[in-house]
Amino acid sequence: MKPSDVELLEAIPLYHLHTLARSRQILLTGATPEANVSADASASAELGEVARQLFDADVLRTLVRTLGEGEWLILKELVLCGGRANSRDLAFYCHSAGLLSTRQQTGEPPSEMGVVRAYRIENTHKPIAYPPAHPHGPFEQAIRSLLLEGLLFWSKQTSFAGREYSSGTHDGLLIVPLSVETAVHEVAKERELGAGPLLSAVPESGTDARMRLLQRWLYSYWSVVAEVREGLPLLNNGLLSRSALRSVLARMAEGEDDVVRNENESLRLLFLRLLAMKVGLLREQQGMLQAAPAEAYFALPFYERARQCYQLAVEGSFWNEMFYLPAINVKPGPELLAEAHPEVVRSRQVVLERVLQEIPGTWIDLPTFVARTRLYAPSLLFPRHQGSRMDRYSNECNPYGWDFRLQRGWLTHREGWYLVEGGFIRAVIEGVLSWLGIVEMDAKEHPGAFRLLPAGRALFRADEQALEQPEGRLIVQPNFELVAMAPVAESLLLALDRFAEREQLEYVAHYRLTRASVTRAIQRGYLIEDMLRTLEVAADGALPQNVRYTLLEWERQARRVEIWREATLMEVADSVLLDALLGEQETSSLFGRRLSSTLVEVAPGKLAEAQQVLWEREQLPAVTRAGTLRREDGEERQEPQWRLREDGLLQPLYGVLNFYLVRVAERFCAYDEARGGLCLTESSVHAALKQHMTLDEVMDFLRRYCIDDIPGSLVLRLKLWGNGYEGQRHIGVARAPLLILPEQVLNDLEADEEIHNFLQEVIAPEQRLVHISEQHLERVLRLLRERGFTTD
Repeated sequence: MKPSDVELLEAIPLYHLHTLARSRQILLTGATPEANVSADASASAELGEVARQLFDADVLRTLVRTLGEGEWLILKELVLCGGRANSRDLAFYCHSAGLLSTRQQTGEPPSEMGVVRAYRIENTHKPIAYPPAHPHGPFEQAIRSLLLEGLLFWSKQTSFAGREYSSGTHDGLLIVPLSVETAVHEVAKERELGAGPLLSAVPESGTDARMRLLQRWLYSYWSVVAEVREGLPLLNNGLLSRSALRSVLARMAEGEDDVVRNENESLRLLFLRLLAMKVGLLREQQGMLQAAPAEAYFALPFYERARQCYQLAVEGSFWNEMFYLPAINVKPGPELLAEAHPEVVRSRQVVLERVLQEIPGTWIDLPTFVARTRLYAPSLLFPRHQGSRMDRYSNECNPYGWDFRLQRGWLTHREGWYLVEGGFIRAVIEGVLSWLGIVEMDAKEHPGAFRLLPAGRALFRADEQALEQPEGRLIVQPNFELVAMAPVAESLLLALDRFAEREQLEYVAHYRLTRASVTRAIQRGYLIEDMLRTLEVAADGALPQNVRYTLLEWERQARRVEIWREATLMEVADSVLLDALLGEQETSSLFGRRLSSTLVEVAPGKLAEAQQVLWEREQLPAVTRAGTLRREDGEERQEPQWRLREDGLLQPLYGVLNFYLVRVAERFCAYDEARGGLCLTESSVHAALKQHMTLDEVMDFLRRYCIDDIPGSLVLRLKLWGNGYEGQRHIGVARAPLLILPEQVLNDLEADEEIHNFLQEVIAPEQRLVHISEQHLERVLRLLRERGFTTD
C-alpha cells in the first residue's frame, strides 16, 4: 500500500525537513537540524504545519510548471508507472532511451516518453550494465532537485550509507506523494498531453494489411491440409513429420525453407497450426492432421475473426512463450506443446496493455521498451507473494517450479529481469502480437524495434467500423481468367477453389476456369447454378457471354454419364407434395436437382432436416440405404423384429424396434394393455381391411418381420378374419362308405343302368377329402370349432 503524504514526511530525516522548509521558504520556529541529525521528522512538533504548506495544491501546480525538462520527464514517468519505481531501474531506462544526456548535449527538443530516436541497447543477451551513479550526472542531479523541492521521497527501506538524503545516487525506491501526482496530472492537461493516462489521442482508422495477413495464412495452411485427402501425419510428440513439414513450407515459407528441419524451428508455422486447430479449421484424428469444414469460420466478418484469434492467442493458453526464452537454461522447463501457466497468460496480457499505451505508427526500441516495462510491471511472470526478487529464479520461489540459470552460473535479480522477463516480452511482441497484426517488426529498416499498428488499437476498442473495409471485386475476363482484387475475402477464395484452378495467391489472387476444374466440381456435387451465382455476385455484374455459355456446355458434357457418390434421393408418391416442398423458401434449400416429377436430390447433409419436414406434414419417410440386401423378388431384406405367438401376440426381439415397421404393424394390430404389446385380433384385422389393406399384405409382413413363420392355428384364424376362404366357414363330416376310383371309371359306371341307381351325388372337384381315424374324429371337430369353423 502506498504511504500517505504525511507518512512520507514523517519518515524523512529531521535535517531534510529543515532543508525542505528553507527551499520552500516555510518558516520554522523549533530547533535547527543540527540539534539532532539522527532524528526523523516525526519528532518535529511543526510537522503538521510543514505538511500543509508543503503539499498545498496551488503551490505544487506552480512548482511543477517551473520544473526543468529533465525533472519534468522523470516526474511524469514516475506518475505514469504508479508513483513509485526503483531509482536505478529508472536511470537505466532514461539512459537507454537517451531522455536526458542526449538532449542536453545536442540541444534536441524533447519528445514524448517512449518515442525513441537513438537505440542504446543493441543486444540484451549480453551482460546488463547499469549506468554508474555519478553525483553530477544529469539523472542524479534531476532526482536531487526533485528531492529538495519535496516532489519526491525515498522509501523507508532505502539505505543511505552515510550519504545525505537528497543525493540522487542512492539505490532505492522513489515515491511520488499523492498530492504531487494530482498536480502533475493537472499540469499535463494544461500541456495538452491528454487526461487520465497522459497519452495523446491519435486518430485510428483503416484495416492494416498485417491483420488481414493472419487470415490469409490460416486459409493457406487449411488449403494445404485440405488438398491431402488422408491428412498430414503427426509424430508422437505432436509435431508434423518432416515430409508434412516440407509440404507446408513449399506453400507458406517466408525465407524459412533452407533452415527449418523441425516444426518447432518455425515458430510462426507452429503457431498458425495450433491457432487453426483452436478456431476449428484443422483437427487431429488418429495421428493425422486433417482439414475441417471451413465455410462457417470464413463466412464470419473480418472483425469477428480477428477478435476470435486475439482471444484464443492472447487470452488462451495453447501458446507458451516460456519454451522459447533465449540465452536461458530452464530446468526442467515446460514440455513441448504444453499449455501455458495462468501466470504466463496474465503476463502476456500485461505486455499487451503496455504496447497499447504506445503511439500507433511510431517505432519503439524494443530493448528500451523492456526497460520501461520494468517500471510498470516489476513483478511480471513472478508474483510478489511467491518470494523475494533475489530468489524468484530458483524452483522453490516461483509458481512454475523451475530453475532459471545462465550457462555460466546463476542469475542476479537485475540481470535476470532483462533476460527472463525481458526475453518473455520479446517473445510476446516478436511472436503472438506480430503474427496477430497488432504490431509490426521490420528487421531491415528498423532492427530491434516495433510499432503499434492503428488497427491493433482499434481491435481492442471494439471499433468494428474502423476494421471493416469493402471487399475487393472479382474480375471475370473472357479468357476465363479470374482476378480477385485486394482485399480478397477468404470466403471468396474458398468458393473459387471449388471450381477453378488457382494460379497465384498473394495480395491479388489469380484463378482460371478450366473444363477439368468445372467437371471435378460437378462430380463433387456442386451445381453449375451455384458457380454462376458465385461469380456474378463477386463480380457485381453479368458475366461475359462466352464464359456463361461455355460453363453450361461443360456441365452438359459432364453430366452425360454421371456417377453420384454418397448421393441421397427422395421419391414421393404424389408430385403435388414435391411441388410444395420445392416451392417454399424454407424447404427448397434442403433439395438439389429435381430429376423427375416425383424424384429429387436431397442436398448433402440435409437428410435429417428433410425427414423432419416430412414428419411435420404427416408423411412417414422410409429410408433405404445403398447396399441393403434384397430378396430374390427384389424386396428389401430387413431383420426380424418380433416372434409371433399362437395367440396373436407380437413379442419384441429387441428393446428398441424399427420405428417405421412398428407404425406399419399398428395398422392391423391392437395394443394389448394386459400383455403389454401388439396383438392380432379379429377386430384389428377387420379395421385394416377397411383401410384398404389386404390380407396378403398382412401375412406377407408377418412372414418377413417375424423370426419364425406364422403358427398354423393362427393362419386359419387370420384367413377366417380376413375372408380368406371366401366365406366358406363350414366343414362337413362324411360317415358313408366311399369309392376311390379314377374319373374315367366313374363316368363308365354312371352309364351302367344297374349300378347307376346305387350311386349318389359326386363331391365337388374343388373340395378335398381327408381320412380321419374314428377315434380322433371328435377331437378334430372340437379343434375346428375353436378355430372358427362350423361342422355337422
